[in-house]
Amino acid sequence: MKSIGLIGFALTPLQQVAAYAQQTGQPVFPKHWNGEPLGRIASKYQNARSEPNLQGDIVTSLNEFDVVRVRRAVEGQYVYLNNNLWLETAQGYLYSSFVQPMQYYLPQIPPADLGQGMWTEVIVPYSDAYWDPDPVPEKLVSRQIYSAVFFVSQLVTGTDGKQWYKVDELYQSYYMRATHLRIIRPDEMTPISTDVDRSDKRIEVDLTNQTLIAYERDTPVFAQLVSSGVPDHPTPTGKFFVDDKRPGTRMIGGAGDDDHYNLPGVPFVCYFTEGFAATHGCYWHNDYGNVRSHGCVNVTPAAARWIWRWTNPVADYHSQYVHPDTGYDRTMILVQ
Repeated sequence: MKSIGLIGFALTPLQQVAAYAQQTGQPVFPKHWNGEPLGRIASKYQNARSEPNLQGDIVTSLNEFDVVRVRRAVEGQYVYLNNNLWLETAQGYLYSSFVQPMQYYLPQIPPADLGQGMWTEVIVPYSDAYWDPDPVPEKLVSRQIYSAVFFVSQLVTGTDGKQWYKVDELYQSYYMRATHLRIIRPDEMTPISTDVDRSDKRIEVDLTNQTLIAYERDTPVFAQLVSSGVPDHPTPTGKFFVDDKRPGTRMIGGAGDDDHYNLPGVPFVCYFTEGFAATHGCYWHNDYGNVRSHGCVNVTPAAARWIWRWTNPVADYHSQYVHPDTGYDRTMILVQ
């Protein structure tokens, strides 16, 4: 893939991406904000300013998990590469890299019959999980964030008289408020582009420009800005193949208090190395186009779902994970 940096030094990073797409016929790269009406503060805190730049006066400071109503996204200062979008809110202007986009969802009616179990996603800013359907502090498991994905197998009534889902991970189970989760229907997870031969699909990840493009034969069909590994945890380069797919999984790693992470419900994971580098959605930032990860390729939850559906191997809806039977069953990922 050609470098977008050669198009024109006078252009901003996003303009370079747009020009590259126009010249080469690549799909358009989504913006950091696509009309979502709500935003959740994803950093420990964020200053709201009087103007869409760091020189604007600080109007107020918002904390993690605060939710704001977004009036509109406006172009302002590039604080980080590839993102100059600021969010106009009643509190002031917020830099969009630190705000998680959120949609409205109508109240969910939990189905009593879950069959073999169903996949769900969190539709509230956050939902606390408990070891039992008994919401007392000593039974708290962890805080689950908007767009995280979980497999549920049972609907029960808790000690508070409310409905709770039993959540099954690979190695443990716990409970979450049922109305905080939306059932992901099987048709939302069916494979796409099945008429294209598996050997004609590939993904190219450009670490220099922080982009991901999916190809069918030589035709680009999907594009996304990514967040790859930071210098201390670089994303491996080379030719790989999707080797393990999970609709939602817990990711644990790092060493020491400053580096450790324990992330439940990471959405739509496609592992492609023995060291567990993967493409996956994330709910802890909105800073795509800038390195942020421990070696994985972060994309938006919506993009992660598209990649999960498009790549091989094909996963059964009720499976927590799938491994391919043969090398032919795996989609190639080129990282350079």
